Amino acid sequence: MTIAQMILQVLAANGVRHLFGIPGDAINDVTDAVRRQEEISFIQVRHEEAGAFAASAQAKLTGQLAACVGTAGPGAIHLLNGLYDAQLDHAPVLAITGQVQTEFIGTQQHQEVHLERLFADVAVYSQTIINAEQAPLVIMEACRAAIAHRGVAHVSLPTNVAGRQVELPPSLPRVVSMVGRIVPDLNDCGQAVEQINRAQRVAILAGIGCAGARDELIAFAETVKAPIIRTLKAKEVLDDQHPLCIGGLGLLGGRPAVKAMDDCDLLVMVGSDFPYRDFYPKSARIIQIDNEATRIGKRTQVDIGLVGNAGPTLAALTQRIDQPRSDDFLQARLKDKEKMLEHQQRLETSDARPLAPPRVLSTLAELAPEDAVFTCDTGTVTAWSARHLRLKPGQRYILSGNLASMAFALPGALGAQLTYPERKVFALTGDGAFTMLMGDFVTAVKYALPIVVIVLNNGRLGFIKLEQEVKGLPEWGTELTNPDFAEFARACGGVGFKVERPEDLVPAMEKAIATGKPAVIDIVVDPDALIMPPEIKLSQAVGFTLSKLRELFGHD
Repeated sequence: MTIAQMILQVLAANGVRHLFGIPGDAINDVTDAVRRQEEISFIQVRHEEAGAFAASAQAKLTGQLAACVGTAGPGAIHLLNGLYDAQLDHAPVLAITGQVQTEFIGTQQHQEVHLERLFADVAVYSQTIINAEQAPLVIMEACRAAIAHRGVAHVSLPTNVAGRQVELPPSLPRVVSMVGRIVPDLNDCGQAVEQINRAQRVAILAGIGCAGARDELIAFAETVKAPIIRTLKAKEVLDDQHPLCIGGLGLLGGRPAVKAMDDCDLLVMVGSDFPYRDFYPKSARIIQIDNEATRIGKRTQVDIGLVGNAGPTLAALTQRIDQPRSDDFLQARLKDKEKMLEHQQRLETSDARPLAPPRVLSTLAELAPEDAVFTCDTGTVTAWSARHLRLKPGQRYILSGNLASMAFALPGALGAQLTYPERKVFALTGDGAFTMLMGDFVTAVKYALPIVVIVLNNGRLGFIKLEQEVKGLPEWGTELTNPDFAEFARACGGVGFKVERPEDLVPAMEKAIATGKPAVIDIVVDPDALIMPPEIKLSQAVGFTLSKLRELFGHD
């Protein structure tokens, strides 16, 4: 077999089912090898960044290896933003890039880029295959690194090498063994149990590391009478619908979580790398559970660190806790949650025109199937979905979490729909983010992927507008000139709906869900809808007021 064929064979053995990219001269042997087999499908995107985002989404959803490809030079460069998304959200992705012929490497040949140097920061492993003897070992090392480190691996393949003949040594395994679950030392668990037994007001901060440990998390919370605060990425693990969950933390969260952090005497962090230090407790003791030792104490000072996976660690703690406690703290936080939900309901039932974004997201939550998958973009749509898209158990929700890149939702939906062809996938995006990579809506049409794209169209870069105003700056450079997104969808071969009145929202969503074709719903929303933080600082209020005065009078 050729080196390109061998690479595909190894990828298929490790669970890869789609290869996202654009054909090009330096990777023509790779795409031809895809043509000759049936285990991996080539998904031709319109921009390599979209391909990398789609692969990242698949890896986030499944935890398994995903792959993308780019030709030499610009094709490889275009992959980077999507690969950084995968790296920062701990998603295992393998990137294959073409390279100029080996005799020209280092001579500034046409389209030559020093790819190992280029990918050095984003990848946990980056190598160039120079000869056939080296190829099997390199591709196995790349797969092993991506899976073990839950990150990006990169293999560069010169155009005159990819087609060379190679044999897989019989002794070389083709499948990488997955990393097992980690349980902390029992002595450390004992110290943590002592702290928990002494505490009277326990709060839990749950992150995406609790994926697969929902039952253990709930059992622990019930035992210690603790409210559960979830990070945004953990929304799909436990959302506000659960009676013990009091919502999110941070600028996109709510007042109940802030109160819980302020009033608890013990915080138990589980599978969370929440980066915003101002929201951590000022005086409570902290126990942190994480399967990566380097994250213990990274964001705030902790009293006890337990290195282990969330499920077995929480189960071990729950079995040892024997101290009864009052549920007064929990009940007080649940009353805070009731007040928050009452306020949110008023926003979600607004008949205002242009439409109130909370109404759009809450309506979608009601109409979406029980097994729906949501991919969310970065911008005001992130905040509205964080607060008003209430997930049901079994639904999935992913976004560009730590990188917070715009343009993730659409290509993320492509990857999600290919992963779950039987489920309904919704891309939640704003007009600014959608237009960055909207050409890949054609990809959904090409492969008959019935995604539904929800575009919150406010005619501006809404989150940037808010950031400017909080700093006391007038809004500037944020207004957008948009096409008719519904017409765009129809021109691409999909279906499109334009919503400008509240009464048109439900019919448009129902038709888009039922059509079975790629759809865009262009929803005109209020450009002045405010995303209020859980607590407003004086500096923020002064900055906002000052910005409005500058806008009104046109002063510098």
